[in-house]
Amino acid sequence: MSLLKNIKLVSIFTNREIPFFYYFLLISILLSGCQSSVVLEPTTTTFSVATEPPVVPTSTMQPTVQIGLEESPIIIGYIVSGNQTNIENLAETMINNLEDKTSYEIRFEAFTNPQQAFDNLRQGEVHFIFIQPLTYLAASERDLIVPLLVSNHFGLYNYGTQFFTNIDSGFNTYFDEKTNKSTTTADFALRQFEGMRPCWTEPSSLSGTIIPHGILAKNGVSFLPPAYLQNPSATIRALYIKGVCDFGATYSYSGDPRTSSQVINDLPDVMDRIMIIWQSDAIIPSLGLSASVIVPPQVQSDLKNAFLSLLSDENGKAIVSEALQYDIQGFLSIEDDYYDALRELVKAANINPYQHLGY
Repeated sequence: MSLLKNIKLVSIFTNREIPFFYYFLLISILLSGCQSSVVLEPTTTTFSVATEPPVVPTSTMQPTVQIGLEESPIIIGYIVSGNQTNIENLAETMINNLEDKTSYEIRFEAFTNPQQAFDNLRQGEVHFIFIQPLTYLAASERDLIVPLLVSNHFGLYNYGTQFFTNIDSGFNTYFDEKTNKSTTTADFALRQFEGMRPCWTEPSSLSGTIIPHGILAKNGVSFLPPAYLQNPSATIRALYIKGVCDFGATYSYSGDPRTSSQVINDLPDVMDRIMIIWQSDAIIPSLGLSASVIVPPQVQSDLKNAFLSLLSDENGKAIVSEALQYDIQGFLSIEDDYYDALRELVKAANINPYQHLGY
């Protein structure tokens, strides 16, 4: 606009007419200047969201250096539970054996913080990890890992859940103690719990909370808000005394909570008073070994075979059990569909596995 003003002033002070051609030329220049002046620079707005970090696309998660060398060793991670200490030193014999079998440089890293282990896995800083089922599902949903092995823990690769009630509660049992099997489907056996109150253990327990919840939800059985009693023994005790809840659930196949010393010493007639209503299949995998998707297939195969070979060695089971502070009687090769039955029930219970890392 100042240019137009100047043009006008020139015209006034010179008292001369400006030819039409110059007006046309000057207007064209002005218009082009106006167009350039209204171009807006893009701006960005940053939002701070209190949630998990975004998933890094698998295609970008590539190792920058060859792993298994002295300067870039393979990292095997493990999320420790409870008050376990000195795990990395206890794993030294296992790591030495794996290095001898593969010629790779290997390090063992124990995590007391499940979130830190998950973040390191996401960032490609952990190459293999011993992982519990819910943590596996969280990592699998994000395409972070490839399952390799599941462990045989005290003779079982999987365990399940079972529903209990007090014999005086008037519920019908559909479980054969002699064959250790249910005699009908969950849909039929558990509909009698409609509108009743369960005793669960704690929110992250697969056998004591999440899977029984999922089984009920999958079969359309609604229930009252649960009482959380933290452990299986407390669930059995609550059913024994009555008044806390109508039914409860705990682990199955790996033992019977009614026979634990915390229960039977105080309640010697508990086996007669508390009965099993129905038992699931063994659908909860034991501790598994998975590889990060950034690990080359040949390295995945080498480590997997090294673990299988180690367990066949004399004292191999004891070496791995000592390293993990977790009974290992064997390993079974698996693929992702090994977790499908579990995945279905976790989804039916409306559980986000990421909120239960370490389990």
